[in-house]
Formats: sequence, structure tokens, C-alpha cells
Amino acid sequence: MQPINFDNHFRDLFENSNDLIQILQIDAEILIVNRAWLHTLKYEFKDVVGKNIYQFIHPDYREKYRKNRQGAINNKKNKSFDLAYLTSTNEIVIGEINIGCSYIDGVPQYTRCVFKNLSENQRAEKIVRESEKRLKAFLTGGPDAVIIINEAQEILEWNPKAEAIFGFSFQEIKGKTLTETIIPPQYREAQLRGMQHFLKTCEGPILNKTLEITALHKSGKEFFINLSISNVKLDEGWLFIAFLSDISQRKETEEALIKKEAELLRSQLLQEKNDQFISTVSHELKTPITTIKAYTQLTLAMCNDQQQSIKANLSKMDQMIDKLVFLINQLLHVSQINLGKLNLLKSKINFKPFLAETLNAIQQITPHQILIERNDEAEITLDAVRLEQVIANLISNAAKYSPGENKIIVRSIKKQNELICSFTDFGIGIADESVQKIFHRFFRVDDVSHRFTGFGIGLFICNQIITEHGGKMWLKSEQGKGSTFYFSLPVSDSFSV
Repeated sequence: MQPINFDNHFRDLFENSNDLIQILQIDAEILIVNRAWLHTLKYEFKDVVGKNIYQFIHPDYREKYRKNRQGAINNKKNKSFDLAYLTSTNEIVIGEINIGCSYIDGVPQYTRCVFKNLSENQRAEKIVRESEKRLKAFLTGGPDAVIIINEAQEILEWNPKAEAIFGFSFQEIKGKTLTETIIPPQYREAQLRGMQHFLKTCEGPILNKTLEITALHKSGKEFFINLSISNVKLDEGWLFIAFLSDISQRKETEEALIKKEAELLRSQLLQEKNDQFISTVSHELKTPITTIKAYTQLTLAMCNDQQQSIKANLSKMDQMIDKLVFLINQLLHVSQINLGKLNLLKSKINFKPFLAETLNAIQQITPHQILIERNDEAEITLDAVRLEQVIANLISNAAKYSPGENKIIVRSIKKQNELICSFTDFGIGIADESVQKIFHRFFRVDDVSHRFTGFGIGLFICNQIITEHGGKMWLKSEQGKGSTFYFSLPVSDSFSV
């Protein structure tokens, strides 16, 4: 028996293979191709040898070929992938190629490629397989529940997300209908009528639309879902593809928000009614109280020197009336603020003499000594009456909450485009937890509320007045050592000193 000549054997295999074989230089120039390569792509050998392989590859696949070929060279591993060639007559030949590289002492010498030409049927089968693979991946890993049913509403597909949302496994629910599983009883008749109508007319009002509706969990619990349905006609009939997502948590959040907004609106309406009531009552009380005060002062003037006890009682009565008027005015101011009716009559004034005159007037009725340590000049647009009210309230509070001391320090300092006024007392101070609430309406510090009278609305009113002037109020305090209240006001212009 004659020994086999392997060189002849491999050459015969090379030349007579049905696959397209090519051997390339490392720079991608063609060294040799077989007969199947030339026949399939409709070239002569002289037309391709020494040419760059990329001119025979379809433009859409050249970069893919380059990357995979380089990967085969660098990694010393064969690469398989889809490829398309162009024939000499510009026809497209699609198939699968396998690229390997030959080495001598680790140095790449050439690449060898085997290309398997796919027939139309093979290509179609491959496309179908790939489509089925992609569809399976989508069904398995998609973010939504996907349910596919036929005309009888029987469940054909039920992906893992559907299992997670509804609690049924695919084995439990396959072949069952929607109406006996996840559709709530109140929608089942409408679902059946809708399907019958579509099969007769090919019209469906909910197709290709997104709906929010309830569905049934395996446990019987009804919950909200987002639903979108598409349809496709196949030889065996219509298929319906439903995409669903669980929105029950979002709906709960929305309902909680709506409830909260409704409660807030109810609270606001109730507050408006209360403010309107306080405003009305305050106005109504002013007339009889003014009359009582007038008669009290008239009676007081008519008393002679022998009626000292009557005069003393009338004087106390007059003082209580003044206190009552003050409290009514405070309540009226609060209601005006809440109703947005705090009207300001502003004008430009020099704040330095304004502050000095205001403090001088307050000093006449305050036992504490008011010391002005600094009073800068600045022109400010403000409502003088309202600012006097703020200053009087801050001085009154400083005196009230420092009963064992005898001085209050006031500073008015201009800094760039604002004026900062401060009022320092040396009284009981305020705890840190109360500092943030001190400007709230009706807030009283629990520890001292039983020792000092008041409604807890004075600082609220002051803060609102300053805010309406474009400024702000704040406080620094230390328990047992006193407090400093600040307010800032925007400066209109500065005076030359």
C-alpha cells in the first residue's frame, strides 16, 4: 500500500471544498483562495490575488470583520461570526465565517478563513432562530409582565415578570383564560363582549392604548396595573400581546397625596373661616369697647376729689379696656395677615431719627433703660406705623422677659444694602428647641407660659411685617443670660455722613 501524500490530500480538500476558503497575509492581502470562493463570488484568481480582502466584503461588515480578525491574531483563538461578501456583479452573499491565525515561534504568519455560504432557506431558518432567541430573551428578562393569548383568551405565554406580579406560575396558568384567572369579576362580561366584537369587526377600543385598571392576584387581592395590548394576525388566527406593570404602590402614593392635599385644603378653608370670623368679631367688638372707654373716661372726669375710690376703680377699668383693645388689635392683625390683607403704607424715611424718636416715646412707659449703642443713618422705604409696632413689641418683650434687669441695648447697623437692628435683653433667655418656633403663630414657651401672659402672636405679627418689607427676623439666645432679636430691612439709599 502506497503512503498517503498529505500535501496532495490537503490541496484536494482545499480546492474541492464547498466552503469558501481564503488565506491572507497579516496585512489582509489575499495569498490564495479556493475554487468555491472564486465561483461563488464570480472572480478570476488573477483578479483577487494580492488584493486587500476588504474590497470584497460588504461595507456594512468590514469593521466587524476587522475587529474579529484582529482579535483572532492577538488572542490566538478562532473567531466565528456572520459575514457578507459582494460578488463581482454586486450581489450579496451571506454566511458564517471562521477565522484562525498561523504562528511560527509565536509570530503571526497568515490568517486562514473558512466561509460557509447559507442558502435562502438556511438564512431564513437562522433568522427565525435568532428572532425566537431574541423573543425568548425579551420574554424572560423584560421589565414588564408579558402575556400572550389567542382568540379564545387562552394563555399561551406568561413570562417570569407575570409570575412575580400575579403569583401564578406558567405551569399553573398555561391554557387557562384571562376571565377565570386575573380579570376581576366586574370586568369579565365586558372583556368577553369586547373580544366577540373585535373578531367580528377587527375593531377594539382598547388596543394599542395604555390603561390603568385593576387585576386579580392569585391570592384574590385586587390591585392596580398599567395595561397595553397589541394584536397580530397569524395563519392560525389572532394573537393578543399584553404588556402589564404593577402600579399599585404608585396609586397608593397618589391616593395618599390626594388625601393629604384634601386635608390641607380643608384645613386652609377652615383657617380662612376662622380668620374671617376673628376679623369680623374684632371689628364688631371695637365699637362697643370704644363706647365703654368713652363713658369710662367721661365718668372719671366727672368724679370729684371726695370720690377717690371710685376714680381708682375707673382708672383700673380704663387700663383694662386699653389692654382689651390691644389684644383685639393683635387678633385683627393676625387675621389680616392670614387673609392677605396686611396693607402697608410705605414712604422713604431716614431711619436714624425715626428709631431714636420711636424709642424715646417707648421709654416714657418702660421701666427698663433703653440704651442706643449705635444708630447708623440710612434711607429706607417703610410703613412707619407698622415698624413702630414691631419695635414697641420687641422692647415690650425684652422688658417683660427680663424682670430682674434694668436695661435693653439697641443697635442699628448699616451693612452694604441692608440695615440690621438688634434688641438685646439680659433676661431668662430661650431654649434651643424653642428658638426655631418662636415666630410661629400662637407659640408659647411651655416653661414660662404660666409666669407671663400673652397670646403668642406678637412675634408672629412682627415677623410678617418685616417679611412684607422685604426683610427677615432671627434670634440668638442663651437660657439664663438673655436674648437678642434681630431684623433686617433693605436700604433704599444711604445718607452721606
